[in-house]
Amino acid sequence: MPGAGEGASAPSGARAAVVHGATGGSPATGRPHAVTPRPARLLGATSFAHFVNDGVVFFVPVVGDLLAQGRHTSTAMVTVMLTIFYVTSAGFGVVVGLFADKVGRRTTMIAVGIAALGLSLLGFYAAFSLRGAGSDALVVAAALVAGVGSSFYHPLGGSILQLAFAKGARGRALGVNGAFGSLGRALYPALFFLIAALGVTKPATAGIFGGLSLLAAGIVLAGLPEQAAEPRPDQPRGARAPAPLEMTASAAAGSALTRRPRSHGRPGSLRPLLSRSVVALTAISFLRSLGFIGVVSWVPIYLTAVRHAGVSTTLGFTVTVMYAGGIVGQPLFGLLADRFDKRLVLALDSVGSAGGIFFFLTTSGDGASALVALGVFGLFTFSGFPLLLSLVADYVPKESSTTGNALVWGIGSTGGQALGPLTVSLLVAGADAHLGFGFAVLGGVVAATALATPLLVKAPRSARVALFG
Repeated sequence: MPGAGEGASAPSGARAAVVHGATGGSPATGRPHAVTPRPARLLGATSFAHFVNDGVVFFVPVVGDLLAQGRHTSTAMVTVMLTIFYVTSAGFGVVVGLFADKVGRRTTMIAVGIAALGLSLLGFYAAFSLRGAGSDALVVAAALVAGVGSSFYHPLGGSILQLAFAKGARGRALGVNGAFGSLGRALYPALFFLIAALGVTKPATAGIFGGLSLLAAGIVLAGLPEQAAEPRPDQPRGARAPAPLEMTASAAAGSALTRRPRSHGRPGSLRPLLSRSVVALTAISFLRSLGFIGVVSWVPIYLTAVRHAGVSTTLGFTVTVMYAGGIVGQPLFGLLADRFDKRLVLALDSVGSAGGIFFFLTTSGDGASALVALGVFGLFTFSGFPLLLSLVADYVPKESSTTGNALVWGIGSTGGQALGPLTVSLLVAGADAHLGFGFAVLGGVVAATALATPLLVKAPRSARVALFG
């Protein structure tokens, strides 16, 4: 993953966005370099992993609902389960990042994460056959495994693409990859209820998807070789990587954006990554996610309790439209990130999402206007993956790419996701009728994050390159 100072144009003759088949020997050891997979194969395999990862994560809240309805599990126990899942998912990503940057083996670790998600679903399924404390203990253990498993893909998958694709094509690659994650979120609920409609019990359906996840982990492991991290596609072979961008004071006039050497520390080290831009981007990611997920998690209740839409096929279709917005939005915003100042694109995304929230609040019922508003909201809301990780690539050195992703995506985005639903609950004080007020407050929070983007250092424009060489 490149440092932020990679604004120089690609070297003459560098046509491909990805370095293919680097097999030259190391002068020191005589060992051949690892081979970087062709871009289409690399993007396809990581996109498949993203589809499975985000689809399976959908099951965890569903399992909480199944436990409450089918097993009469207490609300407190379901809350404990979900809290363990979200907190572990947010925090363990940093551990994953530090380990991956120190050891490598990112493909293997992605497969481990997906396998852990599969095992967690099998654990939840087994919990339905137990009674009493044994069942509760298994639910807690499965939630912990699910949280650990869900923390793997985003920092690792983002790092693989950041390392492989040149700056001018990175946003598009991340956008295409992110679209498959959105597709998984949109399709897995339909697949789940389709299988259940065929006569399979819902707990057994979760078990079936657990087994399929283990199979998917094997496919990822077999289909995606470990990636070569050197040489970087943004520079000639043997060239020294530029230092990350830093904002330094200029005695002559104001502040100027300069490139100056800075110690990167060893791979697997956290402290050197905590620059102003990384900290600010993590905070922006946290607040955006808190607002986004706070609204998303309460929209079904708002439609049924406040607008009296009822629990129906229409409700399911409305929520699906909201989630599906990311299928279009992620490639679009990935393309914009490659062509324009990423900070402005991020601000546009935040303002657009907030606008979608306020647009939805001005509609009535669950008719066409509400559907359009939620579609607009989803288009902006679920497009952060390529934007945030493209910016991370500008602010941290390549040898710490996974850890940087884990900070911004794990601590930031997933951490905000964990607190979003609770924030809405506190704002409405238990009264569903006040959900509109809660949505408006969170819309204001999301819009306000656009004002923080000047805290991020502007990266130089790079030469545009083809997505596939």
